[in-house]
Amino acid sequence: MKLPRLEIDSQLAYLGLNKSRSTIEIRQPKADMSLNQPQPEVEYMKTDSKLEIDQTEAFADANLKNPLRVVKEWAAKAKQKALQSIAENAVEGNRLMRIEGQRKSAIPEIARENSEPDQMQFNIGYMPSSADKVKFSYQPSTIEIKVHRGNFNIDIKPNEPIIKYNPGNLQNYLKQKASMQIRAVGAALDQKI
Repeated sequence: MKLPRLEIDSQLAYLGLNKSRSTIEIRQPKADMSLNQPQPEVEYMKTDSKLEIDQTEAFADANLKNPLRVVKEWAAKAKQKALQSIAENAVEGNRLMRIEGQRKSAIPEIARENSEPDQMQFNIGYMPSSADKVKFSYQPSTIEIKVHRGNFNIDIKPNEPIIKYNPGNLQNYLKQKASMQIRAVGAALDQKI
């Protein structure tokens, strides 16, 4: 016997999606930059060098002296000669005072001493007599350098990025509706369920 049965056909619902991608565009403009540096300044100061040569003593060796010095030297020599002459006269006077007790007379001896000239001494001489007679004084020049650096000025103005954004789109729709069919297959069914 064939039993009646129910056949059920069902169809699922399908959703469809329409999608467009989102896009983003970013542009970064270059920053505006300005550089400024003034020229550095160089300033220098130089003093002159100084050389002094003192030949006064070298010229004095050659008897080339200024008049004041000559007068001072002559006055000193005259004073020395006067003192020397006084001393010699005192010595001669003392010798003459003691003349009475001596066998030999002091007068001819004193006359001989005063009449004979002094022996001249001579030798090779140099003008000036020594290199130390010429005096040197040297003051070197000085250099002072000042550098005034210019400040380095940098001015940077950043530019904002330019962003363009298009959002994506997502649409859903019903591509296929759900359905269900129920059929009785086999004998006719007249029963209550």
